[in-house]
Amino acid sequence: MPGLPTPHEHFNQDADQTPPETEGQEPTRQWVDWDEARQIAHRIPEPLPSRLLPLTDALGETLAETITAIMPVPHYASAAIDGWAVAGEGPWRIRTPQPAETDERLLLTLPPDERILPVVELRPGEATQVNVGSAVPVYTKAVLSGHRGHVVPAQAPVDHMEEYHPQEGDTLEDATPAASLIQNQDVRALGQEISEGDELLRIGCHLNPAHIGLAASAGHDMLPVLRRPRVTVLLGFAHVVEDGIPGPGEVRDVLGPQIPAIIRDLGANVDQVRRVPDGAQGVLTALTESPSGAGSLLDARAEIVVTTGGTGHGEDDHVREALTELDAHLIIDGLAQEPAHGVILAQLPDGGPVVLALPGSPLSAVTGLLSVGHALIAGATGQPLPEVRTATSGAEIEQTGRVRVIPAYFQEGRVLPEPAVGPAMLSGMAHADVLMVVPAEGVRPGQDVKVLGLPWRR
Repeated sequence: MPGLPTPHEHFNQDADQTPPETEGQEPTRQWVDWDEARQIAHRIPEPLPSRLLPLTDALGETLAETITAIMPVPHYASAAIDGWAVAGEGPWRIRTPQPAETDERLLLTLPPDERILPVVELRPGEATQVNVGSAVPVYTKAVLSGHRGHVVPAQAPVDHMEEYHPQEGDTLEDATPAASLIQNQDVRALGQEISEGDELLRIGCHLNPAHIGLAASAGHDMLPVLRRPRVTVLLGFAHVVEDGIPGPGEVRDVLGPQIPAIIRDLGANVDQVRRVPDGAQGVLTALTESPSGAGSLLDARAEIVVTTGGTGHGEDDHVREALTELDAHLIIDGLAQEPAHGVILAQLPDGGPVVLALPGSPLSAVTGLLSVGHALIAGATGQPLPEVRTATSGAEIEQTGRVRVIPAYFQEGRVLPEPAVGPAMLSGMAHADVLMVVPAEGVRPGQDVKVLGLPWRR
């Protein structure tokens, strides 16, 4: 790979071409280091407002604010077993549900579920039958299992007690009086799991099915979630074959299936994926065509545009020319790292979308998206800058004089570089656990290095 110019050389070459800054704009920076590029990208977009989504649509989204229970769980006291709800100490006088009307003709005029009045309150020394999950009457002390409760008929003794249905006024005795009843024994008490106002889920939570169920149990129908920025992806054409076996001089398209998927993993929605003809005019047209076209950028109302290819300084590199023609403000013009040194970040005029232009080489494009692109999307959603951790290097990596951001994996608690880390190589990224930031002076075994997590390795 040809050597990158030093920041000093590059600034001298382009000093006369740097556009004047507008008050309040980020200044144009060239050959920006990795940390600074992420910080710049994170502060560029205005955070988007959150939105409310129904529970069924909130799965996989990020919670925009901490939510609390709007009702207790359980929201009523219920029986944990089939048996007898009892109040006070035994023996207990049995109470049974009674007809709502004594006149059968009037009773038939009521809806079927209103013809029987349940026992809703017990006095000390009273009991009533309950089933698991059913509401227990007010003042219930405990639920006595059917095997433990012994019914004594109020009338003459019954020969076949197993066929006897308890009647109003019968007596319930505890068959094991030595085992005293505890308050709320076998009762799912009101608010036993969650009280009204308890914290349920914290801001920033990535909502999974268990979270959705918990929110529903505590009375929520909708949840506030971060709004995903809309992204349009413009893919370069250059010698790309979308399926089958490419011929000599052609390459198989790997960015088309990959870049939109990564963008979604990073927390954005991809509204369009389009092929752009080679040359500055192709990019220019894609960024400015009439909103009446079904595939136009303006119809997508994108907050971010991601392009691939054409970001270098050769005669086939055209993205910078198109952005200049559009009077876009270049914020980052190249990264002082490899791969992905050709990354460009620009703002289209008049409040237009932010453009993240990625190199065309597969690993360069992916590492640029995972570092600068991730920070940009986090800023748009109002989330913190993605966390950079420190890990211990398990290998010596020679110095090159430039920062390298490369795929790496963990082994026995140490981080090791993947063997395939060239700008056009993808096998290393496919097996990686993290991106490893190797400083210009290299790394020794046992030395701490920065690592950035991958969204699919949560």
